[in-house]
Amino acid sequence: MKLETPRDLFLTHLQAAASVCPTRSTRPILTDVLVSVEGQRVEITATDGEITVRRSYEHEGVSGEGQAALPAGTLLSAVRSMTSDTLSLEPQGGAHELTGGKAYFKLQGDDPELFPAVPEVNAERGLELPLGDFVGLCQRTMFAAAREMGRYAFNGVLLEVDPKELTLVATDGRRLSKAALAVDTGVTERFSVVVPLKGLQQLQRLGASDDTQLRIEFRQTLVAFSVPGTEVRALLVEGEFPDFRAVMPKEADVPSTVTVDRQELAGAIQRATITAGDEGPAVALSLSAGSLRVASRQEGLGESRSDLVVDYSGDDVEIRFNPLFLGEYLKTMPETQVTFRFKDRASAGLFSSQESSVYVVMPITS
Repeated sequence: MKLETPRDLFLTHLQAAASVCPTRSTRPILTDVLVSVEGQRVEITATDGEITVRRSYEHEGVSGEGQAALPAGTLLSAVRSMTSDTLSLEPQGGAHELTGGKAYFKLQGDDPELFPAVPEVNAERGLELPLGDFVGLCQRTMFAAAREMGRYAFNGVLLEVDPKELTLVATDGRRLSKAALAVDTGVTERFSVVVPLKGLQQLQRLGASDDTQLRIEFRQTLVAFSVPGTEVRALLVEGEFPDFRAVMPKEADVPSTVTVDRQELAGAIQRATITAGDEGPAVALSLSAGSLRVASRQEGLGESRSDLVVDYSGDDVEIRFNPLFLGEYLKTMPETQVTFRFKDRASAGLFSSQESSVYVVMPITS
């Protein structure tokens, strides 16, 4: 393969694609990126066997032909270290020479014919919506997903498509975050799939441009996301996702309500985390007339408390939560106010900042 391209443009797309590559694998080809060039168009493809990312660009400063499978980490480090405006890749005795300005690298690669084929979509269903809207749903939900494998498909995010609404739901069994977007999806019947976290993280890397349209396509075992210059294809997570509607508290289940300034509450939670300890951390939300106290105490470490003025006139109550669960949630929302609904110290609490997104958290009772 021969390639000449602007260095910064190549680096931007290489960084995005290489982020999906494993650092080690029983299949060494998966640690490579496949660089393809035809005329003025460059494609960079990477996969971990489950998530495939393909980035592409066209530029008048690009020329070349062919393909090369090169180690993602080494290529990325080399290109980052270069200071030239352009770079060149050329085959040399079974390897590839990377040059630009005063820099020279000789990189060993693999046979590009061995690189896994990009999965074909053959879409059975699909829809379009603004990328920024979808990334917003991801930010409001993904933090609540489990990071480990388990009995249920908690390590993915439920994507539910309704004729007039798109919903994302994530849970780890102790908390659940749901966010919905009103959109004409074009489907006639509701359906849902479970998307791996890593696939959605690739979309977050694209930013949240309001004028970029995102295309989502589905087939039995695969979901594909595409915007101009980027394709992300992910194998769906196998397993059963819990019925989130069955665990969502009804309005009658959370009769008490208090609204708090988001930044004030986030600051109070952050301070309480300092003295909550590392093993079984807990912060106590103590409500009394006109006041919310956020406090923590850990034997041998110390204690802290913050008193917030709130509009509350109900009975005195103290409810304990994992501070990580509250802190992560408060970071995801752009709204200035958060509403907390509850019943008692032993029942799930419900947090919300708008009607279309809710966060359910189980309290600590032991």
